[in-house]
Amino acid sequence: MLEQEWLFYLKKFLIENESVIKSKDEDCAIIKINKNKYLLITTDALVEGVHFDLGYTSFWDLGVKTASVNLSDISACGGEPKWALLTIGSPYPITKKFADEFMKALVKTLEKYGAVLVGGDTVKSSSLFFNLTLIGETRNPVLRSTAREGDLIFVSRPLGESSAFLRLIKNKAEEIPENLKKAHLQPEPEVELGLLLSKERIATAMIDISDGFALDLWRLCQASQKGAEIYQDKIPIGKDATLEDALFGGEDYALLFTVSEKDIKKLEKIFQILNRTLYFVGKILEEKKIYLVKDSNRKELKPRGFDHFVEISFK
Repeated sequence: MLEQEWLFYLKKFLIENESVIKSKDEDCAIIKINKNKYLLITTDALVEGVHFDLGYTSFWDLGVKTASVNLSDISACGGEPKWALLTIGSPYPITKKFADEFMKALVKTLEKYGAVLVGGDTVKSSSLFFNLTLIGETRNPVLRSTAREGDLIFVSRPLGESSAFLRLIKNKAEEIPENLKKAHLQPEPEVELGLLLSKERIATAMIDISDGFALDLWRLCQASQKGAEIYQDKIPIGKDATLEDALFGGEDYALLFTVSEKDIKKLEKIFQILNRTLYFVGKILEEKKIYLVKDSNRKELKPRGFDHFVEISFK
């Protein structure tokens, strides 16, 4: 099974009931504590040779990224990160130099967004890996499954810089711009934005872009049983990145969210509060297809992106 097929298969084993509001097709499991509090639970792993290469990744980078990819999931549900559990697997003894660098970066990144490390596990394994489980809270969880026809689609920042970094590494480029290094090695989760979009009840649906814009938009549309049209000239392409990087490259960790037209004024206030730009890229359709629109041309956008069991899927 490819990754998407595995995720579909897994659904039949996941429970949803009055307490477990969501366990399928979301960035986090969502547990209802009471009418004003929901727990958000997510977990994500970084594996050597799959997610990172120690030839160009420092242990500091790994600490930042291990925290950030999980913080991004919490942000996609509009949550406030709280508590983390860390598991490390290693084929060789852990040195103090590695431990100091990795742990300081991990804890500093968690604390920057209000979370703390409270436990974990260490095991011997055939490859080096880091797995973080992160728990957050929210009063108003934002789902992938609640986009509505006519909603406007936004992304939170320019896309494709992380993918551009990997492309240049693969091509053995002599120099790689610092912005691309930072985007891939030390991504910044959109926790503050996710919280505001949830608190002000502006986002009708939301997902973080981890496996590529096209694939994650498809996931949001699938969960909402809707489609979308995306305007090519509106897609914010990161510096030194290409349109291909922006559409299909992974690990941007930007937020992709939908907003009702009636709430655009509220969204503009968010722009002002954060002193930043958010990028309008398209519109939700009732028809269950995704189109890329350029000038008068409209073609179907296939949901290609990163898959753990094949480099590029959904061709």
